[in-house]
Parts: sequence; structure tokens; C-alpha cells
Amino acid sequence: MGESTRMIDVEKLISYSDDLVEVLKDKRDISNVTQCSQHFNDLRSHCDSDSKEIYRLIQEYEEKIEACKKKTEQAKSEVADAAEMDYLHKEFQEELEKELRLKEELR
Repeated sequence: MGESTRMIDVEKLISYSDDLVEVLKDKRDISNVTQCSQHFNDLRSHCDSDSKEIYRLIQEYEEKIEACKKKTEQAKSEVADAAEMDYLHKEFQEELEKELRLKEELR
């Protein structure tokens, strides 16, 4: 039983090989295969260069994003928030009023 199955597989292989040889005998088929192969290589080369360019741009934008984050954090640390500004303004007003009262008392 195993022998007959093996024989069928060999027969299919021989048939496939014969078909392939017949296809490759025709010069147009060889030309088409060569042309397709060349187009494939060109396309892959183009895709590789596009991929490298996209990767470079992504890296560039990531660096810009990090720089913006750093600038934002620096700006936040340099600028007092609104609550702190209100507190400082009230404190300033109180000190100013104290000085005005002292000035009035000294007259």
C-alpha cells in the first residue's frame, strides 16, 4: 500500500516537472518571469527606501516631541500658577496697606 502511494506521488512530481519544463521552454514565459522578478526587486527596493525614510522621520518627530515636552515642563516650572499669583497679590496688597497706614501714622 505504501509503495503505491509513493508511486503516485512520484508520478505527480514527474508530471509537475514536465509541465514546468514546457512553460519555461517558451521564451515569452521566461521573459515574463524575468520581468516580474525585476518589478518585484524594484518594488522591494522602493519600499525599503520609503521605510527607511519613514523611520528617519519618526525618529525626528519623536526628538521634536521630547524637546517640546522639555520646554513645556521648563515653562511650567518658571511660571507661577494662578493660585500662587493670587496669594502673592493679596500678600503684596496687605503689605502695601500696612506701609500706607504706617506712613499715615508717621504724619
